[in-house]
Amino acid sequence: MALGADIVIDVHAPFPFVRQGVILDEHHRDALIDAGVHAVYVKDELSDGIKISRALSEETRQAAASALVTAFITAPTLLARGARLPGSSLSDLNEAAGMICADIADADDAVLALSDLAAADAYTMQHSIDVAAVGVMIGRRHFRDHGRPTATGPRRTDDVEGYLRKLGVGLLLHDIGKLAVPESILNKPGPLDREEMDLMRMHPQFGLELVPGDTIGPLAKVVIRSHHERWNGTGYPHGIAGSDIHEFARIAAIADVFDAITSARPYAEPAATHVGVSAILQGSGSLYDPLIVESFRKVVAPFPPGSEIDLTDGRRGIVVSVPPRQLDLPLVRVAYGPDGERIELEELDLREHPQLVPPLAVAAA
Repeated sequence: MALGADIVIDVHAPFPFVRQGVILDEHHRDALIDAGVHAVYVKDELSDGIKISRALSEETRQAAASALVTAFITAPTLLARGARLPGSSLSDLNEAAGMICADIADADDAVLALSDLAAADAYTMQHSIDVAAVGVMIGRRHFRDHGRPTATGPRRTDDVEGYLRKLGVGLLLHDIGKLAVPESILNKPGPLDREEMDLMRMHPQFGLELVPGDTIGPLAKVVIRSHHERWNGTGYPHGIAGSDIHEFARIAAIADVFDAITSARPYAEPAATHVGVSAILQGSGSLYDPLIVESFRKVVAPFPPGSEIDLTDGRRGIVVSVPPRQLDLPLVRVAYGPDGERIELEELDLREHPQLVPPLAVAAA
């Protein structure tokens, strides 16, 4: 099969690890597996003509990765000295957040591919970028539908883009405090014991110690501090609930969990997009703000273009496109019968056959 999209592993490398169009063989497969890449896009008869709209351009992703690499490399040393991230690092992150907001705005209501198919050992950095993209998507829709909050008075619809940029900075930095947590805990394959969990739950505070409030601003800092708080008060570090949790942090909580479930982590295989979507829907009203969950549903498709789908009658195919206002009813190119045999290609609009849509599955974060 021909590779359908470049595979980039090192953002500082002058060329992709494997270029789009290369015919994949066992050597490529083994090299990708050794590098920690869990999936790739391929170009074949089944995928012909399917358009994958990436949430972020390669330029934006590289700018964000470069800014995060600089911040992440210096963070542990800074924490040990009691120092904070320099203004130059925060300036680069602010610029990257602006690029992410611009990419999301340019896409408007397009259904976007949110997975970067990154290697698991790059999880912390790639997760930060993808959470920023998903969080800005949710925030943009939410503030467009409901207005943005103000310190006093009614919600407003002006300067939404500037507001989103502040959200984007907080999302990029939301997990920076994990750099003070030992890798043996971050990458532990099994459950954490009580002491390990207590240390893990310190990472929001570690993150706050790295960012000066007069540079990053209070709206971005609240994302770092409160993205693990939950709507029903069961989160951390303070166990606050409902509207006492800042709206930015409520958006970040959904973006963070969704991307964690659907990403390759050192201790877990990635789940399909529809599993991540279902987990968020299941937590609506308990773990997550139900109004923000509704905004999430309007921008994240459970079965995005290019993904495989198993229909309820046993047939299997690939998603061709998704109608912007009916994200759970895609157009599917059916290629395999109930017994797994290859059949003549047929395009099926699930808006006309909603009974064939598979039920959403749930996975733990």
